[in-house]
Amino acid sequence: MTILVGGVSQLYQGDFDLGRLAAERLYSEPLGRGVLVEELHYGAVAVVQRLDDIDPHALVLVGAEARGRVPGTVERRRVHAAGLSDEQVQQAVRDAVTGYVTIDLLVEVASGLDALPRRTVSIEVEPVHTDSGDELSPAARTGLEEALRLVHAEVDRIPLLELADDLRPLVDADRLGPAPALDTLRALLGELEVLDEEGRWGATFALRDRLRRTIADGQTCEGMDHLDWGLWWTLIEELDRLQGQEILR
Repeated sequence: MTILVGGVSQLYQGDFDLGRLAAERLYSEPLGRGVLVEELHYGAVAVVQRLDDIDPHALVLVGAEARGRVPGTVERRRVHAAGLSDEQVQQAVRDAVTGYVTIDLLVEVASGLDALPRRTVSIEVEPVHTDSGDELSPAARTGLEEALRLVHAEVDRIPLLELADDLRPLVDADRLGPAPALDTLRALLGELEVLDEEGRWGATFALRDRLRRTIADGQTCEGMDHLDWGLWWTLIEELDRLQGQEILR
């Protein structure tokens, strides 16, 4: 599994240069196996061609994007393919071939060309100064540190979210008999959907603890095979690992 972390930037355009600086920092930081970091400061069409070459399983974009929020605000957004008309796709491509790139334009072009990874997230900082030659504003510098923390957290939990995707079709089917452990697992997977969309843990760890107890009490399902057991315990162990990471952060 390849995860691409892309710093989206407009070079030396004040706070819009944040993505380049984020990538420079992330190059030297441990992000784990299978994680690539690249600067995405060139045109959106060329970036999409690069996505085709790499074919990442997941994409984490980091940069400044003006959305009218309080300057310096850091936001994590789950990105889904934009449902654009053919005319809108053509307009996005025309904007992109000039060498212009923003997070939104990149998502539009990648969506239109069917190149956006299914799991895509953006980590955005609301810019203050966007004039040529300006350095990052103090608010953006503070935002950069928070954005880097969120990138690490996002990359860390992608394997968990992929595991949850593998588990859902196995527990939604009627092949397993009713049991408290199965009910708890379904609730846990629902909480992980919230984590995927909104970036918050909610009751995830409490449900993990309940799942562990119900398994220990023998309140499991008839019909479980080795794959089921392996995936259930892997999910619990991965949550244990991530809870430790969250505490350290």
